[in-house]
Amino acid sequence: MSAPIALEEVINTAAESIHQRLDENPPGDTQSQVDEWCDLHGLERLADPQQIVARQAAFNLLLKSSLYEHYHQRGVLPELSGDVRNALEAAEETTDDSAFGEYVLDDVAWCGSSDNFDDLLAARHQLISADEPAEEVGRLFEALTPQESRRKLGHFRTPTRIAELMADWLITDGTETVLDPGMGACALSSAVYRKKKKVTNKPSLSDIHGIDLNQLALVMGATPLSLLDHGGPHSLQTGDFLDLEPSDVNGPVDVVISNPPYSRHHELSEEYKSQVNAQAETDLGDSVSALSPMYAYFYYHAAKFLAPGGRMSFITPSEFLETSYGECLKQFLTDEFDIKALVLFDRDDTSKFDEAMTTSLVSFLEKPTGDSSELTRFVRVDGTPSNDDLLAAIEGDIDGETDWGFVNAVRQGDLEAEDKWTGLFDPVDIDTSDLTPLSELATVNRGIATGKNDYFCLTQEEVDKWDIDEQYLSGIVRNSRSVPGYDYTTEDWNEERQDGREVWLLYHLTELDADEIRQQALPDEKDGNTTLSAYTEDSNATDGETPGVIEYLQHGMSDDVEAHGGYLARNRSPWFVVDRRDPPPILVTYMSRGGSRFIRNETDARNLSNLHGMYVNVDLSENQLNALLAYLNSEFASEVVRRSGRTYSSGMDKIEPNELEGVPVLDPRGLDDATVQELAALFDSLREVARKDGDVGEAIAAIDEHLELVFQDNN
Repeated sequence: MSAPIALEEVINTAAESIHQRLDENPPGDTQSQVDEWCDLHGLERLADPQQIVARQAAFNLLLKSSLYEHYHQRGVLPELSGDVRNALEAAEETTDDSAFGEYVLDDVAWCGSSDNFDDLLAARHQLISADEPAEEVGRLFEALTPQESRRKLGHFRTPTRIAELMADWLITDGTETVLDPGMGACALSSAVYRKKKKVTNKPSLSDIHGIDLNQLALVMGATPLSLLDHGGPHSLQTGDFLDLEPSDVNGPVDVVISNPPYSRHHELSEEYKSQVNAQAETDLGDSVSALSPMYAYFYYHAAKFLAPGGRMSFITPSEFLETSYGECLKQFLTDEFDIKALVLFDRDDTSKFDEAMTTSLVSFLEKPTGDSSELTRFVRVDGTPSNDDLLAAIEGDIDGETDWGFVNAVRQGDLEAEDKWTGLFDPVDIDTSDLTPLSELATVNRGIATGKNDYFCLTQEEVDKWDIDEQYLSGIVRNSRSVPGYDYTTEDWNEERQDGREVWLLYHLTELDADEIRQQALPDEKDGNTTLSAYTEDSNATDGETPGVIEYLQHGMSDDVEAHGGYLARNRSPWFVVDRRDPPPILVTYMSRGGSRFIRNETDARNLSNLHGMYVNVDLSENQLNALLAYLNSEFASEVVRRSGRTYSSGMDKIEPNELEGVPVLDPRGLDDATVQELAALFDSLREVARKDGDVGEAIAAIDEHLELVFQDNN
């Protein structure tokens, strides 16, 4: 669409003059207000936060002038001309619309020359004429504000068709009172209002209560929502939703609709996190994981606002369905609501939703007035069904497999909070009764965590520069990019070494912790570590020279490096001896979008924590080991592994060592020799194909076909 791009260009042009003035000489206490704004919104983590503030200030001015024009076209305000700032200030008093209230972005905007704002102000007509003003405003905000900063407050836009689906289910007669916590650009409230207009002749904005943390969100929400209406004022406000009470919105309400902030727990200050967690535990009368993301607290608090028989719909990441911190939230949902449906949108289609929306989960909940309904529908959306199809699935008119996904009806009473619910979206009948837990064949460990990889991992050039004897080193597989296929050989390692990659790890250093070292080092304590500054003689040194490895350790303790000062190093004794691991015969990629890979390691290289290591505990022949690898890399096993792990909001699948050990596998010791040889040959074919062109689909399909025959024979 050309319109959003044109508006973005106009905003950026106006922002340039604002940015220049802001950098040169901001008036009064504007700079301190800007610094506070940056800190609140995560802008301080950007290279040039004031540039983003300038863009937001120009955006804010465009929104306010558009809102002003809306009132002008209704005959409430005079034409916008002359002193624009005074006109906008006067508009608040005339209209009683709090969106006109001045705040830091207004002060920033008027740092720039008003002569450069003509195009920006003229663009208000373009925004007013947009077919979907809320969608337009949301697009512009994301285009102007980098994701890195939006991540702090967890701001992500709701796709229009999902907003419409939620509104269609929630609104029945158009008279409902509505609460939209974390309203953002009011994409959800706008969808609600449009649905109200379809079912009643006199919808009212005053029935829709929205709240968000900052004034820009108020302006972003009020502008598109007002453009949809020709009636009275809106009921939007700024503040922390978790401080809001039902009486503040004339509650309880009939409907709660929300795209809450997705902020991770580590984005919250310790003080605030403790406060909201304690509040949730008091309200629930139960413990709540301190690892909970912000959207979980919105769920807990929003339930207080909902009238009996009322409906609630949230759009969030799906990961709480399979994490330990999500157990409390799942228990809360089963206790407090009729869970009508949970709708999971295609996790593998990254083009369908922007950024964090890759694994969107939409909940459809009803506050019961009596006995709870029996069934919860788990709806998996792979294609692009109409909203009518999805509403039919939610209401129970569609079950089983469809041409766009799957609908699985489960008794709500059978849902256990400690279970992973994501498997309920994929009720493919996988019979693993004849398989063996991997733990009976192997142990899975995390790789080595150094605490400072850029110090402990070295290239051959660095080894030569510091003259570090190879007796102190171990070869490593640096990360999953080092093993793009299904095997890793000595030739691969040597090629990486020649290419200048980090292939060495400081590892065999335990002898440097002997009494001889302690006696010959000066006891210069620094951060609890003994500085190795006086090591003058060694059996490997000549003419009293300090061995290179000692010099490198001294370098690691310098102020420029401080490899000894990190958390892991401070909790090791001595700081330079990392985790002990044997070279694993099998490497596992445990976090990816395409499923885990199980890689035959034919070297003595160790792995870091970005790969798991698998150690076989039983006697397996060469063919049996390769047969096991064939099974583990099959599509069948990939599905079993995925269900045993968890999926994050970015669409990444992850499995922990203990989860992997519980995965059912085919025990090659129970197979006849011909089957073992065939599976081993199929694994050899898989790794050869991966090395040639990387297109392994047919090779994996061949493994699955043979496994199907094996399972049939066993049955």
